[in-house]
Amino acid sequence: MEEPEMQLKGKKVTDKFTESVYVLANEPSVALYRLQEHVRRSLPELAQHKADMQRWEEQSQGAIYTVEYACSSLDSSAGTEGSPDRWHLLEADDLKHPP
Repeated sequence: MEEPEMQLKGKKVTDKFTESVYVLANEPSVALYRLQEHVRRSLPELAQHKADMQRWEEQSQGAIYTVEYACSSLDSSAGTEGSPDRWHLLEADDLKHPP
């Protein structure tokens, strides 16, 4: 066989091979496999982030409740008789004379 004929046949074979590899690489089932692998690798990290966020939300809600309770206690004590100086005297007296 002559050199140009061999080059033409070689080019046809490589073109067909390249086309086959391209079709195989872009097959929908391969894309779904790649998507599945991505999800499998990413899911544990996402689950950990979700758990962290839920824990932080619970801690934040607890802190908010504590602050709101403290504010309501201060608001309710504002209507009581006496001044803050009087409260300190009562506290000191309580400390001197335990029950």
